[in-house]
Amino acid sequence: MANEEQAYVLSDRGTFLAKSKNIELKIVSEGDDVLKNIYHVMQVNPERFEWINMEEAKTFVEFMINKDTQQIIKEFGLDKFASPLFFPDRLNS
Repeated sequence: MANEEQAYVLSDRGTFLAKSKNIELKIVSEGDDVLKNIYHVMQVNPERFEWINMEEAKTFVEFMINKDTQQIIKEFGLDKFASPLFFPDRLNS
């Protein structure tokens, strides 16, 4: 709709890039800290939720923060869109 009306729209990078071949909209603002859409991964407290599989949860968290996984996240979308869809936070830690 924003494309048809040539209007402003707030969108995440992945959606914009995925639709970019079918729209004529241009990015007018990006990179500002207020636009960050941060994803986190955390292991919940097994004392509060006894049904949690603590070992599997720990394995998943460790996988997500692993340097190799973070590199995959950093490169995701580059081959198709020449721009990453996500910006990992753990690579600099």
